[in-house]
Amino acid sequence: MRALTFQRYRAVLICLFSLNIAVVWGLAVYLRPLDGDLTRVGGYTENDFHWTKPQQTFAKNSFRIAANLNDFNRYYDVVVLGDSFSCDQEGRRFGWQNFFLKRTGLTMIVFDVRKFWPRQVIESEAFRKHPPRFFVFESVERYLYDRTAYFVDVPVPEAERPKKRSALTLKKSGGEAIPMELQPARSCLDSDYVLGFLNAVMQRRFRLNNQVLRLPLKQGGLFSSRTAKEMLVYFDEVAKNILTARNLDKLRAGMLRLQSIVESNGFTQFVYLIAPDKSSIYSPYLANPVDTTMDLLDDASKENRLHLVRTDKILSREIASGTPDVYLPNDSHWGSVGHRLASEGLVDYLAVPRVFDKRDRADEQK
Repeated sequence: MRALTFQRYRAVLICLFSLNIAVVWGLAVYLRPLDGDLTRVGGYTENDFHWTKPQQTFAKNSFRIAANLNDFNRYYDVVVLGDSFSCDQEGRRFGWQNFFLKRTGLTMIVFDVRKFWPRQVIESEAFRKHPPRFFVFESVERYLYDRTAYFVDVPVPEAERPKKRSALTLKKSGGEAIPMELQPARSCLDSDYVLGFLNAVMQRRFRLNNQVLRLPLKQGGLFSSRTAKEMLVYFDEVAKNILTARNLDKLRAGMLRLQSIVESNGFTQFVYLIAPDKSSIYSPYLANPVDTTMDLLDDASKENRLHLVRTDKILSREIASGTPDVYLPNDSHWGSVGHRLASEGLVDYLAVPRVFDKRDRADEQK
């Protein structure tokens, strides 16, 4: 009798183990390979949120990402200090820098703002020895306050005599982007990914993982994913809504101070390239108005001395025209359309000749 009970117990364990194996490999066959940061962090499937229209890509990246300050060992026309919109798109090869460099023919080095403090770059020996023509500060909107407001207390160096700068000239042709083939709907066949996905799903179900929000939309057509009337966003986008009027004043003052610090060498032109959050750029299409977040770019533009590309207006127009995947449905970043539009906005902004305004710097030093 005891032997029979043990055999049944063993049979039950074997069945349960086999069932678990079948579930894991069944999901591995069903799930598409992981591609987006929002699907990965939130435990959502690429089957539901992967883009289905081709993106535009390049054969190779044209810019250099600095591993350390020693990589900044010669002159570059453009120095970029940016986050994931500038540094984490290498594998996709449709970063805004590729579009920008193919249009202008300039050289560029990129520093990761998550690894380098702005002052590390602008006070480096290389920056003083080889000042760039342009300094682009790129940041996602939700971290703009933390990355710039504190500069309000940083003194501006004594301004050097402004040096003559040539106007930005554009290349007439060459280096066009090519269509990127759609990834086939293949299986991921990765048990580790499946187990990680199941863990993320369980955390979300039990409200232990609230990093990604799933927001309903009024309409479809904004994204090419199978799930057409919902949008994934990071939860911390809503943190902007607690900023007070005093915080916003400090933000504008800090942004202007950072701009003045960089331009104090009399040669380098500074410009902000801000990536709006999905919850602010897609706010007209959210089913629940309470899900929208403030547009910090619109507020920053109240300081008309800021060199600010209005990416919020540029991208909003394209979304309103019916173009899908300006932002990727499975990701917090731009699709190739968004990268191209941001680069065109930057080119158009820099193509307008600007001079140093001594009155602005004097105001900053008061």
